[in-house]
Amino acid sequence: MLSSGIMQRALAEAIVLGLACGPLGVWILLLKRSYAAESLSHAMLPGLVLASLVGIPLLFGATAGVLVAAVLIALVGGDVGVAVVVTALFGLGGILALSPATPPRLNELLFGDLLGVTASDVLVAAALCAGVLLALALTYRTLSLAAFDGRGGRADLLLLAILGVTTVAAVQGLGNLLLVALILAPAAAALNLATRLPSVLVTAAGLAALAGVLGLIVSYELDLAAGASIALCAIITSSLGLLKPKVRHAII
Repeated sequence: MLSSGIMQRALAEAIVLGLACGPLGVWILLLKRSYAAESLSHAMLPGLVLASLVGIPLLFGATAGVLVAAVLIALVGGDVGVAVVVTALFGLGGILALSPATPPRLNELLFGDLLGVTASDVLVAAALCAGVLLALALTYRTLSLAAFDGRGGRADLLLLAILGVTTVAAVQGLGNLLLVALILAPAAAALNLATRLPSVLVTAAGLAALAGVLGLIVSYELDLAAGASIALCAIITSSLGLLKPKVRHAII
């Protein structure tokens, strides 16, 4: 049986990640960068391996990897940029991962271990997510204008950088294969449940946090993987948006 401390840390991590992932997902959908959200996390692999080889914290390497990918994707532009950059970086990471010095916790970072997070992991995730929310608040006008007129440019680079930091914050708990569900599913529901953009952002944060809590409960009761349970609950929670006739696009 899991100790109360483990569950409390996992619960805190899930809520913190949900509060950041939900609003970010709204901007991802409005600016039509879903493919980037699904693919960008794979670009952290070479950064992780290089960090292990030079003996620096793995999260630093993950941060460097996704931020470099965000810049390259923004420069190349479009889905082609995502496909080329992420595939190249993931391939490079696969080659580097063959090194004998590959970190033993690499699989945990790729697939997530929410029940294994420490108090320091929760604090790091909270700090990164607070930075994400602050960045979203400071770039609200820029992102709103980009979503309204359909132009990317600087907004694309900002959004991809914020997405990169969120990926780093969430990867240890959820893993890069499951993170996208918590980013996109609650946001999709929120866009259908509310019409004003501020309400959409708040609703998305609430739904994502709720998915985290429900996922942990399901994981505990049915003895399932925590990250997978949260991802499934995020998808199920997003179906709330289907209970209401589709509303018009959020007003910027």
